[in-house]
Amino acid sequence: MESRARAFPKGLARFIATRDDTCRTPYCDAPIRHTDHAQPHARGGPTTAANGLGECEACNYAKEAPGWSVTTSIDHTGRHTAEFTTPTGARHHSKSPPLPGSHRRRSGVETAFANYLAWRDAA
Repeated sequence: MESRARAFPKGLARFIATRDDTCRTPYCDAPIRHTDHAQPHARGGPTTAANGLGECEACNYAKEAPGWSVTTSIDHTGRHTAEFTTPTGARHHSKSPPLPGSHRRRSGVETAFANYLAWRDAA
């Protein structure tokens, strides 16, 4: 999904808000107030789902301060990932929540416990 416009079209912004669920800054889980470009539009950042981030107002303004940078990608599972680099050089990673219906691997302990509960409560 992409757009040639600077502002995210309503449908694309709604998709990003649904995908991200809450602010994508790694240390924040506030409600999304802004849909913004990870790589700023003024510096050639495209208006696409891959370059879009759902963020709270404070985190969106903070990442625009000098020294901050954000890069995004899609990982091998299809999840949107973002790496935030602070002015001190610290790197923080953020992944979008798993897609609905995504398969999640369970540990052996989780499987054994689920089986125990299923057999215990069976007829």
